[in-house]
Amino acid sequence: MPVNDRTASTEILSALQPPASSLQPPAASLRDALVEQGAAALVQAFADYNAEYRMITRRAPQRFEARDWRGSQRDAVERIELYDRNVNRAVAKMRSQLGDEATERAVWSSIKRRFTELIEALPDREFDKTFFNSVTRRTFGTVGVDAAVEFVALDFDPIASITSTIETNVYMNRGSPELLFEEVLTDFRFRTPYVDFDRSVQIITNEVRAQIEADADASKPPLQVDQIEFIRTVFFQMTRAYVVGRISGAGWIRPFVLALKNTESGVVIDAVMMDESTVSILFSFTRSYFHADLAHVGQAVVFLKSILPRKPVSELYTVLGRAKQGKTERYRELFRHLQQSADHFVHAPGDRGLVMICFTLPSFDVVFKVIRDRFAYPKNVLREEVLQKYELVFKHDRAGRLVDAQEFKRLKFPRARFADALLEELKSEAASTVHFED
Repeated sequence: MPVNDRTASTEILSALQPPASSLQPPAASLRDALVEQGAAALVQAFADYNAEYRMITRRAPQRFEARDWRGSQRDAVERIELYDRNVNRAVAKMRSQLGDEATERAVWSSIKRRFTELIEALPDREFDKTFFNSVTRRTFGTVGVDAAVEFVALDFDPIASITSTIETNVYMNRGSPELLFEEVLTDFRFRTPYVDFDRSVQIITNEVRAQIEADADASKPPLQVDQIEFIRTVFFQMTRAYVVGRISGAGWIRPFVLALKNTESGVVIDAVMMDESTVSILFSFTRSYFHADLAHVGQAVVFLKSILPRKPVSELYTVLGRAKQGKTERYRELFRHLQQSADHFVHAPGDRGLVMICFTLPSFDVVFKVIRDRFAYPKNVLREEVLQKYELVFKHDRAGRLVDAQEFKRLKFPRARFADALLEELKSEAASTVHFED
């Protein structure tokens, strides 16, 4: 079985579990057996989740070809709901399997060590670790972090150890841009044909020429396109499909993305993107999650970082649909920044929120929001209603208002980093959410 196939979950289980005979230890080794079974069960739990996640994602090409946008929206909601459902299932299974040992930290610490060994050869094993953390945090109700039963590494770079490369198609310019882009579109066809294949080729050719000429430096020779490289997997996002890659020549390289739209008449070229700022917006929190079936997501992140070097890893994982890993990386980014900075959390600029207390760390480009215990007039709603509405929007409106929002629970911050005025408001207006320790 290839190590990068995360869909064959039953094969993973059989490979990771020891023979049945070895799971019948003497009484003195009962805890060792629980540790072995628990670690294998958690590896399997994530494999099952990942297989289901990819199954939903693989519907995207058919949704695009059929112009089934409602189906695409249902898939997006189903995929968002999948993680919590699988974590809750894993928590229940571990409680049943471990019995009286279900909340023994020593047992979980041993499970964590064995779990680490079992996932060592797997791709995207940071996803497994994040899943493990989700299970233990719900099991123990952890506030802050607990390194004994969680994977904690603030200085860890999740893509630094990735040496393999994502599968790509490489196209060489043999003297005719038209032939070059004809070859590209021939490889990226759908069951729905292009409205006008030759015209689509010409649109790309003209747009590339125009963008290169617009950026030309009169003191230097004109840029020549030597090569184009595209990720083989197409990225789907609501009503669009994106072919993502990079275009290069002697001494230069740029992002290169083709946006495709399926109209009533067929597929057309919707946009040609060749500058970092435009492509960065595409892969940003202002957009909904992509549906792209990637066997090794980390490889895609490495490729995207090569064309978007200023884009945070947390943002890339999030827009690729791996929101929980995006949260993990955002947490790392924040607490690394806290270690390297000295400014204080202060009220966010702007009008005072009636529902939320909004604050920020001036040196970190994120706004933090805490729901108030009660709301001033004219906000005649209950706190529970606000929470329910936010949950609804999180699931059903990922194409707009809250794609850039991430929910965190039970975080712990140093009190000394908060401005006095903000501390006082948190104490008086959010006492049910914010707790202070001496």
